Formats: sequence, C-alpha cells, structure tokens
Amino acid sequence: MKVNERINKLRELMSSRGIDAYIVDNADHHSSEYVNPYFKERTYMSSFDGSNGTLLITKDEAFLWTDGRYFLQAELDLKDTEIKLMKMGVEVFPSLDEYIKTNLKGKTIGFDGECFSSSFGEEISEYLTIKSDEDLVGLIFENRGKIKFSEIWPLSIEYSGESHKSKLERVRKEIKENNATSLILTSLDDIAWFYNLRGGDVPITPVFLSFAYISLDKEVLFLNTKSLNSGAKKALKEDNVELNEYMSFSSFLKELKDETILVSQNKLSYLYLKLIKENNKVIDKDNPTLNMKAIKNSVEIKNNREIHEYDGLAVFRFMKYLKEAYRDNVKLSEFPMAEKVLEYRKMCDKFYEVSFETIASWNSNGAIVHYEPTKESSMAVEGSGFFLLDSGGQYMGGTTDITRTMMLGDISQEMKHHYTMVLKGLISVSSSKFIKGTTGRNIDMLSREIFWKEGLDYRHGTGHGIGYMLNVHEGPQAIRYQNVANRYDMTEFKPGMVTSIEPGIYLSGKYGIRLENEILCKEDMKTEWGDFYSFETLTICPFDLEPVLIDEVTEDERKWLNDYHKMVYDKLSKLVNKEELETLKEFTRQI
Repeated sequence: MKVNERINKLRELMSSRGIDAYIVDNADHHSSEYVNPYFKERTYMSSFDGSNGTLLITKDEAFLWTDGRYFLQAELDLKDTEIKLMKMGVEVFPSLDEYIKTNLKGKTIGFDGECFSSSFGEEISEYLTIKSDEDLVGLIFENRGKIKFSEIWPLSIEYSGESHKSKLERVRKEIKENNATSLILTSLDDIAWFYNLRGGDVPITPVFLSFAYISLDKEVLFLNTKSLNSGAKKALKEDNVELNEYMSFSSFLKELKDETILVSQNKLSYLYLKLIKENNKVIDKDNPTLNMKAIKNSVEIKNNREIHEYDGLAVFRFMKYLKEAYRDNVKLSEFPMAEKVLEYRKMCDKFYEVSFETIASWNSNGAIVHYEPTKESSMAVEGSGFFLLDSGGQYMGGTTDITRTMMLGDISQEMKHHYTMVLKGLISVSSSKFIKGTTGRNIDMLSREIFWKEGLDYRHGTGHGIGYMLNVHEGPQAIRYQNVANRYDMTEFKPGMVTSIEPGIYLSGKYGIRLENEILCKEDMKTEWGDFYSFETLTICPFDLEPVLIDEVTEDERKWLNDYHKMVYDKLSKLVNKEELETLKEFTRQI
C-alpha cells in the first residue's frame, strides 16, 4: 500500500472503534529518540523518517508536526501524500496541543498507550476521551515481523569507572530521600548505564530493550534473557539481580500493590502509568540516574579524551582526502563520502559503530539540517561551494559527534562571511567562563548574538548533552534559548557534563554551514563571588581555515583558534604518517 492507502485503511479501523483522530509516532515503550525498526509506525504511515515528528490522522485530514531541523526533508517526504506539514515553532502553525484543543475537544482520540508518554496522555485527557489499549497501526503494518534482539554484554570497570553496586547504593539513597519504596526505570540509556551493560537492540545506540524495578531490597530486570552473553549473566548473578522476560513487564505492574513508586512520567508510557496507579502511589520526578550519568567520572573522562584523538584523526584524514580528491578532479558525490569517513573510523580498534547516520551534504543539501544521502539521491560534488560533514562514532570509551564544513573551489565573500560567523559563534561558547548555576538558556546567547545582529538564526539548539557509549543526544543539559516542553531547559551546567556546540547557517536552495565540537564542563576558579566553570574542548580536529575572513576575527578569537590548532597538531602529530604530517601542519597553521 502507498501512504494515502495506509491512511484510509487506518481510518476504517478508527471508524469501527468510534475514534475521531489517531496519533502515530516512531515511538517505542521507552521514549527513545532512535528506535528498533519494529517501532517505526510513523515512518510506515507517512514515509517521513526524521527523529522528531508526530502524525495526526482525522476522519478527513492528516497532519505531521516536526521541528526546524526537518522542514525541508519533510516537505520532500510528504510531497505525494495528503499529509500537511505543520512547522513547529513557526507562528502561523498551531502546535499539536493547540490543534487538539481547538479542533478535537470533547471527541475521542486514539494512540498506542505503550508508546506515548504518560505526561502527554494525562494532559490531553482533560479535554477529550482517550482510547489507548490497541495499536491500530500494528494491525495494518505489512511485513512488520517481530522485534529482533541482539547480544547484551558487560561494560568492564576500566570503561564504566563505577560498579553497579556503587550505583545501586546511590540510587537507593535517592529512593529513601524521596520517601518512596521503589523506582521504575523504562528509559534504555538509564538502564544500560545503571547495570553497566550494553547491547544493540536500537540502531546506532548500544542499548537493549528492557525495564527495571529497584526497591530497597530487590532488583528486577526485564529483558530478552536469551540475549545475555556469559559475561552479562555472570555480572547480574553476582549482583543478585532477578531476571524476567521483556514482555512480562505489564503483568508485573498489574501485580504491584501498596507501594510508593518513583517514576519520571516524561519517560513512562501512558499505559504503564495507568497500571501503576491502580494500586500504588506515584511520585513524579526525574530519574535519579539522569543526573548521575550526565556527570562523567574520572575514568569516563580519561577514556573520552583518548577516543576523541582517534575520532579527530579519522575526520582529519577525511578532510585531507576530500581536499586532495577535489583538487585532482576526482569524481565525488555525497554517499561515498559518508562511507569514506566510516572507513577511516574503522581504523581504530576501539570503534564500535556510528553514533548517528552520517550527514554528508554538498551545497543546497547542506541547508537540510539532518540530510542523509543515499546511493540513489547522492548529489555529485561539482563546481564550488561547501561540503558539510556531520558524523560521529560509538567507541569503547565514549561517544563522539563532530561537524566540519569544508570549502571547495572559489566561493563568494558572503559565504566566507557566514562561515566566519559560525566559527565565531562556536569560539564564543568554547571560551566562556560562567558562574555556578548557569544554564544552557544563558549560554545560548553567547553563540546566537552574532547571528541575531544580522537578522539571522538557526532552527536548532546550539548544543546537546552527549552520553558515554550511549545516546548521542542525551540530557539533561542542553544549550538553547527556547523553552521546549518536557525538556530540561533549566538544568545547571556542572563539572563532568559533556555537551556539543554546533551553531550553523542554512540558506534554502543554496548551502548550509555548521561547525561542531564536544566540550567538557570543568571547574575554573573560586572567588568571593562564587564558583566559576569553563569548558575544555574534547574534539581534536582542524577547522577549515580557507574560508575564514581574518579581518572579521578578534584578537581573542584568533588566540583561541591558534591555541586550539596547536593542541590539535600536538596530539594528532603523534598518530599520523609523514605525508599526513605535512597536511596537518598546513591545516593547523597559525593565523
């Protein structure tokens, strides 16, 4: 069936069940950003595969809400369908909540209760009737198959830096302090971190499908027990963790009685919250593991620094290849370039997999923030312009996310000016010092001010938290000025947090520019006015200096850039061969 046929088939099911509107997303039972292919219902129903998007189907209309990163992609994906694009954050478009309140008040709305957050369900239940006990898309999803589980393996202390026993003590202390009797975890990154286990049930994220129940005297872990390798089985047995099958979680919740359970409703599905509330008291609070894993320990920081050298080396080699191939008139296109940088990353024996699908874009495709080339759509690199590469890796020792934009051929002064602006925005955040209590909403202005002065902006955050061999987008900290619902916009930056900085400029139909480094928050100084923090740059890779307009760079910015490139040279020069060393010298030259 084509998209419009699928929508009409769903409408038939809606009509038979008295449902006026149905909501669909690429959502699993864990509020994950990236999901196992089994859960990609919104992609099946709309062809749109962005990481953020919600589809609403009524009796005679269909709408898709997504954010600014995906406007161009969504327009292309929805072109031959009846689905109307609703641009989140653009004034003329109502939000999903506003649309529901205005157009569906008093009616019946349906969704799969295991795949939508309890916060969302409870909010809309105030003004309409909910039917959430049936997955209607699942009934028409052709060739869906079953969930494919993969091996679950233990993360040794040399990588985790803290035992599960130690983490358990900290979590139980939090349970007690909140006057609760137990904690339920459903978010996969929290569970993987807490148990020092990793897996592969979700593409590009080394986690495994699971749920966890932790009380003051008991732990129960729900997962596909057949996936545990011998090391994982041994570790869980030594820690006295009771094991149950993944699909038995709902039954377990039905049996819980007379408990006071700590849950994060933003991470807990609507159905699971209903089951818990039937016989228990609920305390809604962020998972205690959220902040614990955000602050990397000394072992994680040490490993992170090491793998960033190898990751930076891979991207440097790519930059060298691209510049030389272009100069030598080698035929180039986007998709092979994504494969090329992967080839360089695989040279490191600690490389595990990519941390997200590589964005390799030439000129106009660079304006599509999350553009991913395919063999079929791969644009040839012809003429002059900007090549944008946003890529990252999962390593034994950390997670990376780096963007470099490279100039090929002769470009306009305007393009160079825009590139220099983006670089200045990155330097401004990287070189900042700030007092304890500062949040990402405060820091965001440091990057955007230069854009706003010229009436420009970029429709994404300036930075996001990054996990440790976990999610490449992982809170609670973020750098953005917008107040985004169910996000942690007022989270303080604390020493040990790893975050990206990634300002950009995107001109539709022309080009995109983005530059991105990872930074580590660290203690800087203590005065009578308080504790002050600053950032250490973890990413070790040159910026393309060719498009930089030197006369637009201040002395402080020049010093930061020269110091950074000296550090890059000092670290990478130990890893490159003689030929590469000459290019490294050129790429990291002082300006």
